[in-house]
Amino acid sequence: MGTAIARKVYFPALILVFFVFMAGCALSPGLPEQPNSDGQEAKDVITNQLTANSDITAITWSPDEAAVLYIQKGKSEKAGFNGVHLWKVNEDQAQIIGDVSPGFLKFTWAPNSQYFLISETLGEGVSTRIFNAAVLKEEHKLQSLDIPVWSPDSLSLAYGFEQHDYGTSVGSLEVYKLGQAQGEKIWSAINYLYKVEFWDAQGNIGYIEINDKGQQSHKSTQNIRPSISGVHLRDTREAVKAALGEDYDETLPDQDILTFPEPVYRWTYDKGYRVFIGKDSGQVLEIITTHAGAETNLGVKVGDTAARVFEVYRPKYIEPESIHGGKLYGVFKVEGAAALAFGFDTDVQGRADIRPESRVTSIWLTYPNIMDDDF
Repeated sequence: MGTAIARKVYFPALILVFFVFMAGCALSPGLPEQPNSDGQEAKDVITNQLTANSDITAITWSPDEAAVLYIQKGKSEKAGFNGVHLWKVNEDQAQIIGDVSPGFLKFTWAPNSQYFLISETLGEGVSTRIFNAAVLKEEHKLQSLDIPVWSPDSLSLAYGFEQHDYGTSVGSLEVYKLGQAQGEKIWSAINYLYKVEFWDAQGNIGYIEINDKGQQSHKSTQNIRPSISGVHLRDTREAVKAALGEDYDETLPDQDILTFPEPVYRWTYDKGYRVFIGKDSGQVLEIITTHAGAETNLGVKVGDTAARVFEVYRPKYIEPESIHGGKLYGVFKVEGAAALAFGFDTDVQGRADIRPESRVTSIWLTYPNIMDDDF
């Protein structure tokens, strides 16, 4: 009899456990199905919901497929401004980021999916807002000629920019690194424009160079800053000390103004270096060396022949025309919108006649305007 009673108690309990188990497996009503291991099911559910709504456009998934950006048509009183939304696959609804103008162009995700861009037209150019995807916070805004292009490591953006100075158009190819106050120039030239096409895994930035006649040339460059003995333009005082040491004499500002854009400190080293550091910026504006063995980032040294200089630099860089007339032989337009000039032990009148066997006596890394030129 005890066995019979036990069976009567056990069977209903088993049924109860079964229904409790099944209830626990059921999804909450109104939510998408839980994603499988790669999140594809959740992505498909969200995509289907978005594409079914005719008011939703510009659906753009992050590279890791964990979040999607889209635009939803705004109300009539918004005068054409539409709402930007971000929906993460692990959340049951999208978050509102803000509005975009009728000039919206494109969403662009960083390769690591941690940042995204919202690009809109701005007159003849493009205005781009950079957002942190984790906190949905706008971190910076860029003005450019085209939509900026992400670096493979998701830390920087390359873009073209145009500035008008007293009727003169100055185009530049620039790179903005996340967290900086502004971008830095790689190339800059009067009456030229630059539009970025790509940024590859080897660090090459592909771009189009457009001259004042509208002729286009496809080129590439790397995001580097040339140097002399490890010192670069825009380096800090600490960086100079790390490269050259602390055995220098300092000349205070206002004694070396010349064509510098700000008062400068001059650091003179006995071993043959002069470094000019801006009083306000705290950055290196110019470095000149006569030190035997001092070398550039491409390995050309004081004491090398002119033949060696031209063999290394002419295939990569141009010797520009001076605004005062004539080609600047032995002066090269290099990355960082800078100029790298070589002095030689030559007694000829014109630098065009530099002999192959002439020796480098000095190297000068500076900016064209400090040379009282503009190229």
